[in-house]
Amino acid sequence: MFYKGKAGNGRIDMESFEMHIRSSMHGIGSIMLEELLNADGGDYRGRTITCGKGHDFEFIEYRDKKLLTVLGNMKVKRAYYYDKECKVGFCPKDAALGVEGTSISPGVRRIMARVGAYRPFAIGEEDIREMAGISVNAKEIERVSHKLGDEVEEFIKRNRK
Repeated sequence: MFYKGKAGNGRIDMESFEMHIRSSMHGIGSIMLEELLNADGGDYRGRTITCGKGHDFEFIEYRDKKLLTVLGNMKVKRAYYYDKECKVGFCPKDAALGVEGTSISPGVRRIMARVGAYRPFAIGEEDIREMAGISVNAKEIERVSHKLGDEVEEFIKRNRK
């Protein structure tokens, strides 16, 4: 049985089908991705990790991090290590996933930067929600766009001959 259109005119509302199926697939995909990302036991690397300054980072606990991905929101389990000498902590998994200092995945950041490069940030917010089914705000798009722009400039400067 086919779902008939919103207008009740007997036609199939294909756009509605597309959006519902996309949303469902994003939901399934986010569950799969979350399972995959958490299959490594939080990226536990042993009781200690060498600091590089003659002492060690010690494993403290597991910490969850909420991430916005192209497929939706998810939670990633990460091993947290702390160096008492340097008074610095970190989760190795953040670097491995490219999410150090952010809760936005590389895929979403790419979308944000691309939209931010071509559109006013407020319009970009609407575009991303409409086209990708992801909710980000204009200020986040601006921050990501500027940060990536700075990184590109720095890369160009380093590689100029």
